[in-house]
Amino acid sequence: MLDSSGEALTKRGYRAIKRLAPIKETLAAALVYLSKWRADEVLLDAMCGTGTIAIEAAMIARNIAPGANRNFAAEKWSVIDEKLWTDIRDEAFSNEDLSKDLKIYASDIDEKSIEVAKENAEKAGVEEDIIFEVKDFKDIESPAKYGAVIVNPPYGERLMNDEDIEELYKDFGNFCRKKLAKWSYYIITSYEDFEKAFGKVATKNRKLYNGGIKCYYYQYFGDRKNGYRN
Repeated sequence: MLDSSGEALTKRGYRAIKRLAPIKETLAAALVYLSKWRADEVLLDAMCGTGTIAIEAAMIARNIAPGANRNFAAEKWSVIDEKLWTDIRDEAFSNEDLSKDLKIYASDIDEKSIEVAKENAEKAGVEEDIIFEVKDFKDIESPAKYGAVIVNPPYGERLMNDEDIEELYKDFGNFCRKKLAKWSYYIITSYEDFEKAFGKVATKNRKLYNGGIKCYYYQYFGDRKNGYRN
């Protein structure tokens, strides 16, 4: 067996600094794909941490190849022509789409996390596509009538106790229903009583694993600007 990757393929090459409980880049991308978010829609991550979900969404919208900014172990193999790697990267770069006007918003209450998120977005080449803010989600005003919220909030596994988590999810549910009434919401968490705390049963959910923790991806389908697509 040969390791052609080197570092794990979950690492895209833009996240040099980590904070507490980061979501893997590959899982963040999967959450965006499962939401069926489109580049012409507004996207909000109201608890963005170091910005991974927003960055992956921007990369998907721009058709930026995953791992374009990292190296692979196989690049040092003499059996593969070095020019092939250059040609493949050039082809990937030429396929990037810079024409779209993206509306991606990402915020977090932690100032340091937002600083890191901005650095990560710059490394990924999408710093112009995401509006980052230091802000409690309760203070966010809706940037549009329709849109999608994708969040990876604290689960209570390491960072908060059950009482605090329940209060957080209750407040987030109230925020979504009052300020983002026509939006779709997508929340991944391991908290078993999430729907009860959030105050609404999900349209559907899907079992996923985040860092070995069993989670559910709760999907609430709202109105869409161009019709219902879920």
